[in-house]
Amino acid sequence: MPPKKTPRPAARRSPRQQRAHDTVSIILEAAQQILRQHGLAGFNTNRIAERAGVGIGSLYGYFPNKQSILLALARRLLAADGQAFLAALDDVHAAPADPVRRLVRVLLERHRHEPQVRQVLLGAYMGAGLAGDDARQVGLLADAVAAHPQGPLATQPLGPVQFFVVTRAVLGVARALTEAPGEPPLPAQLLEDEAVRLVKAYLLAVSSTGAETTPAASSRNKVSSSARMPSVP
Repeated sequence: MPPKKTPRPAARRSPRQQRAHDTVSIILEAAQQILRQHGLAGFNTNRIAERAGVGIGSLYGYFPNKQSILLALARRLLAADGQAFLAALDDVHAAPADPVRRLVRVLLERHRHEPQVRQVLLGAYMGAGLAGDDARQVGLLADAVAAHPQGPLATQPLGPVQFFVVTRAVLGVARALTEAPGEPPLPAQLLEDEAVRLVKAYLLAVSSTGAETTPAASSRNKVSSSARMPSVP
């Protein structure tokens, strides 16, 4: 009987996988810099490859065209948004202590940062027919808020329609900062104050009339607060 062959250790693949991951990260960071400095008009694969220090053939091995790079950047941005939001939700000892203000603040800060870049990336994302994916990710974050034992809805669960209205209203305020990046900036503190007022006024109005009592409302509050955004390749 011939001697058994010793299998190669599976770990030999890890360095190649890590190098590929590192290369993708370098390409995306270079693409982000190009988009920030030159806008969409100056965004092309040759310029990105040169900035990243990789051959154009290597770049195409990971991304077939510049549109795929924009989508990867958009996914990375949305994942970072979700992680920042969930971190603010979970850090109940962070300032400000008011959970409504804490969540509103991180939401507005994320959307106020580099609005022109965000506008391009979200435009590419939605233009690729990924609005449904965006809605699902927003839903995951909203469910985490509803289920969190120390979140803003811990003592006042909302019905599904009420919950949808208040969460999408404040998200709409944040995304409006991206939709008109050329307009004069609104005072950050005043905008935060008014967004917090919007949420609290709605919650107060609901508490005075009573929340809906439906199976959907009850099941929403059972969603685990450990929900996380999908990982980004």
